[in-house]
Amino acid sequence: MRAPAPARHGPCRRGPLLLLLAGALGLPACQPGSGPDRAAPAPPPVGHYAGTAQLAAGQPAQAVALELRHPAPGHYTAELTGPPALSFVADTILFQGGQLRLVRPGRPGEALALTLDGDFWRGTLRLDSVQAPVLLVRRGPPTPTMYRVEEVPQAQGSAWLFAPADVRTAGAGLALLPDAATGPAAAIWADALARYGLTVLLLPATDSASAAPTGALLAAARRLLRNTAGVDTANLGTWATGPRADAAALALAAPGGPRTAFFIVQNAPVAAASRDAYRALARQKLPVLGLYGGSGAAGTAAAAALRGTLRSPAVRTYRLAGPGLLVLGPGGPTFAPGLPDAVVQWLPRPQ
Repeated sequence: MRAPAPARHGPCRRGPLLLLLAGALGLPACQPGSGPDRAAPAPPPVGHYAGTAQLAAGQPAQAVALELRHPAPGHYTAELTGPPALSFVADTILFQGGQLRLVRPGRPGEALALTLDGDFWRGTLRLDSVQAPVLLVRRGPPTPTMYRVEEVPQAQGSAWLFAPADVRTAGAGLALLPDAATGPAAAIWADALARYGLTVLLLPATDSASAAPTGALLAAARRLLRNTAGVDTANLGTWATGPRADAAALALAAPGGPRTAFFIVQNAPVAAASRDAYRALARQKLPVLGLYGGSGAAGTAAAAALRGTLRSPAVRTYRLAGPGLLVLGPGGPTFAPGLPDAVVQWLPRPQ
């Protein structure tokens, strides 16, 4: 006899990006499949579970917590919290026979697999090629959720919307366009910024960058963010990395180009063809922040070129970090010193 399929609980999948622009994002919660011949799947046991993850042999265990929530009938959410770069709200929850599996949105190499043993969860947190033992014990009801995550499928890959759960206070919206080098860290940044109250639309990573398609993508992202509850529509910004940053600068500076309230560029090459665009944005007094990771000669030269082009000190280099602005260590990745607070503090405040 074939084993029953595992119960799948998680955020609803959204339609293609361009088809969502006219609608708000407050759709009803997903409902699990049901029917006269299908027994109701066992629900995950909701609660607040606290414990540790042993991220590296010989290093102190890291404190982590798991929140399993039941916010609406047939709808469950899960959130792992711990070191800032390891916290996430799961995209998918698979639960069957006491086996729980949570997958991190935008980082398919990261998943939490646990087995229920009374009030305990025992299992492993997979961080790409690293397997970290995890032990958690139930401590009471779950804490309130910080943000929700929704998948937005499109023609090539999926975008991910990270939106704060509390929509009573409007916060900034951000379209995040990573390149291949920064793609692995982009979901970590989206998680961190959502915890500060930003709504982040994380677009698929690519090295393909030209002004016209980038402009159309930014315009579509802007419309989607404007239709998201809890977003300050007067404070919609752009964050682009690598060659996509130069392409975004060209698109934003073009006549009739998409609008943005602020512009964050990460590891931008500042090629000769894009420097006039950066100068035009500076003349428009658009707030621009430059971020560079690493100590290589190319990155140092690009940072100097951006600083000179903008004639602004708001260009910062984090020499101990990689291109994703993360520092790798035995206890897992961490943000470069001062991040992400420095970015959040820099963000313009609407007048």
